[in-house]
Amino acid sequence: MNKDDELFEVKISDISVTTVGFALIFKPIHFTTKEAVPIFIGPLEAYSISNELQGIKNPRPNTHDLMVHTLNQLGAKILRVIINDLVGNIFYATIVLQYEDRILEIDARPSDSVALAIRVGCPIFMAKKVFRESAVILSNEEEEIVTPVEETENPLKQKSRLEILQEQLQKAIEEENYEEAARLRDEIKQLKQRDN
Repeated sequence: MNKDDELFEVKISDISVTTVGFALIFKPIHFTTKEAVPIFIGPLEAYSISNELQGIKNPRPNTHDLMVHTLNQLGAKILRVIINDLVGNIFYATIVLQYEDRILEIDARPSDSVALAIRVGCPIFMAKKVFRESAVILSNEEEEIVTPVEETENPLKQKSRLEILQEQLQKAIEEENYEEAARLRDEIKQLKQRDN
């Protein structure tokens, strides 16, 4: 196994509604760090994951429930979920299944993979490379993404590049363009790192 492909187990530490939309916040299970990985997801996936974590059952199965029921009927078992890659702004995941005597790897979105993992109680892993490239620092007091305190609004002040990007990010979230939101999030992060 290549060093960049090494994995470690993570947990969902929070599902947040941030200024850029819904985010699953992942933290490592076996070591302590102030860093965490936010993965922005759609509202339907956030609702599905949140309800399952809170033990709220739908009167009729949603898509993730249906998938679990189907796999159970076929005799397949989800062994683990791996958030294994980050290309540009897009996270990738793999669902590892056991079906009869075969191990199958299914490409999937992280949000769907996690929704299935929490339903069957299997572990969620993340590639170290993904963690290194996408982790942000959380505040000490509460698990939320640290953002700088903005100056008091001055209508005469010209907007900075950061303010323009943040407005574009908010618009992308409102339009449910999550790929663009992720790109803008990364650009904002790079800009803030350069300014520090």
